[in-house]
Amino acid sequence: MKRVIPYWEKGADWSQESFFIIRLMSKAPIQATEIPKATLPMYAFLFLLEGEVLVDIAGESYLCRGGQFLLIQQGTPFAIHYYKDLAGYTGAFVLPYLRDVNYTCLTCGKPVLHTFWFDEAAFMGELLDRVAAAYARGDDGYITRAFDLLLSCIQSPAGGKAHPLVGRFLDLLFDRSVPMDSVSGYAGKLGISPSYLNKLVRTQTRHSAMEWVEIARINWAKSLLKDPERSIADVSYAIGIEDPSYFTRFFRKYTRMTPSEFRKKSPAKPEFPFLEESGR
Repeated sequence: MKRVIPYWEKGADWSQESFFIIRLMSKAPIQATEIPKATLPMYAFLFLLEGEVLVDIAGESYLCRGGQFLLIQQGTPFAIHYYKDLAGYTGAFVLPYLRDVNYTCLTCGKPVLHTFWFDEAAFMGELLDRVAAAYARGDDGYITRAFDLLLSCIQSPAGGKAHPLVGRFLDLLFDRSVPMDSVSGYAGKLGISPSYLNKLVRTQTRHSAMEWVEIARINWAKSLLKDPERSIADVSYAIGIEDPSYFTRFFRKYTRMTPSEFRKKSPAKPEFPFLEESGR
């Protein structure tokens, strides 16, 4: 029987829940003010294959995008402020549900926003798809093993606060109101050398500034390619690549498809709902 999870219901009784997972789907950008703030007696998680979500967690904003996993500590108040073009999963779990609770991401006492590289993100998407199927059939053993694997790949945030230049770099990089730039261009805007920018970014995110530029370009290109009115050349120019033939090679390198093939295979997003629940 399909089970309805009162995920956003204020005052919901979670005493009988140990785990749940929900598929995310949404097409249009929405100011999610209708979704009330939640405080769960569980660890909440969000993994996006596509799109973006702005989450307020205990007064701090976290922007989660495609390929990222957000873990919210139990008992921490959070609210969704904005979401757009979502595809992914959300849910929650309690520690006794896991075999191993010694992962630092569970004990660091703060939200964890972890970025997976392209192949890793695809694998995690497939893993959570199987978790959703296991949840539907009541296979707790598989879910526990899968989450042990997933959490072992999640890196906790560094002990100190993120360097402000890293945050400014990422803000500039993902600001779609301005043209995309090169690493040297971003370094110039921040008043530092490209090598210093690379060092700072790699230290705190495990990826170089160039890798982040490529992540942003691929994600933005995928989003733009879903607009049938845009030519592939227009998409290439929009993400800062002036040679459309190079853009095709670049896109194929990371997706194993040409832009035209991606456009044909990209599934149409449903108009609704925001949440498609997996039940058992």
